[in-house]
Amino acid sequence: MIHAIEIINNSTLLPGIKLGYEIYDTCAEVTRAMAAALRFLSKFNASKDLVEFQCNYSDYTPRVKAVIGATYSEVSMSVARILNLQLIPQVSHAATAEILSDKVRFPSFLRTVPSDSYQTKAMARLIHRSGWNWIGIIATDDDFGRLAVESFGLQAMANNVCIAFKEMLPAYLSDSTIHGKINQALEKIVKETRVNVIVVFLRQFHVMRLFRKAIEMNINKTWIASDNWSAAVKISTLPNISRLGKVVGFTFKSGNMSSFHQFLSNLHKTPTGNYTIAREYAMLMSTCSHINNQDLSKCISNYSGEKLLKNRTQPSSQLWDEEFLIANIEPGFIHSTMLAVHAIANAIRNQCKNRNCKDPYAFAPWEVGFLSFFCIPYMHFAHALHLLMPQISIYK
Repeated sequence: MIHAIEIINNSTLLPGIKLGYEIYDTCAEVTRAMAAALRFLSKFNASKDLVEFQCNYSDYTPRVKAVIGATYSEVSMSVARILNLQLIPQVSHAATAEILSDKVRFPSFLRTVPSDSYQTKAMARLIHRSGWNWIGIIATDDDFGRLAVESFGLQAMANNVCIAFKEMLPAYLSDSTIHGKINQALEKIVKETRVNVIVVFLRQFHVMRLFRKAIEMNINKTWIASDNWSAAVKISTLPNISRLGKVVGFTFKSGNMSSFHQFLSNLHKTPTGNYTIAREYAMLMSTCSHINNQDLSKCISNYSGEKLLKNRTQPSSQLWDEEFLIANIEPGFIHSTMLAVHAIANAIRNQCKNRNCKDPYAFAPWEVGFLSFFCIPYMHFAHALHLLMPQISIYK
């Protein structure tokens, strides 16, 4: 996102205007995301981050004109309901739940990826055409997982695909039942000997837990990956992943990544105080400098921000390892994020044709959302066609 904003700010797309940004890590938690969303609703230039509740917000100027995110559908739904209060446009780069297309419930929500209706349709067609008519499903027990299972169930029925079982895992790894639920799901797979194909609607960290345990149990199946983890390098590089069988993944369409690769290569030359993420990465690389490349991802994931602050590791530019950064990005995810930024920027440009947009009160957020609505459906269509004739990645 920062890269896309810098491209726009260094171009002539918005003459005389610079896009600013605030980035919040939701940690995939709804409560954290809602706290940030409430801050977005606070009045522009107010001394305190307080939301003024009014009957009419037509003359109210919040601190932001638009919001990008969230990654997960469950989080996006909660944020959207808050932003709806002032019709602040929210453009997600990854939330795919079908329900988010409902403009009655989510009037200011937009996205640069297709809804799950296209993905589940493509999955069901692939399974049917491959002759896999007896399958199992594993999903998270949250809005995303339940809605994806419901959508896939309808498509499976239409394609004469039988679902032998559905196993739901807790949405958060902190749930005390997660280990038992994973074991239960894998025992079900072993018990159902006729089932050789498993459709997986899980978050990346769930998949890693599931697959590590499946490797231990020597379970060999064909796994159908949903778009939110199919291109994850940390999953495809799990030790002994070949023992799992084949993983067939549906992923988002990607664009040219050369400019983003260059951005990552030059990031260590920028003072790390400017980018919290860059500073944390540099500290992680310093902390894990004794680890070989094969175990580097595991070492990094074991260190939280609190641990880094305790260690007070001094980052070194010699330990930046840009190749590791580039190797671990997900091109489809990056592409859809950049599309989201450009959609908002183009909507702002259209608003500023006959206005002095150096004045922060020149236009209301809902006006940006109204124009973005006409910009993004084309992206939906292009991505939808790509999913119906999908790019299938298989790693063995």
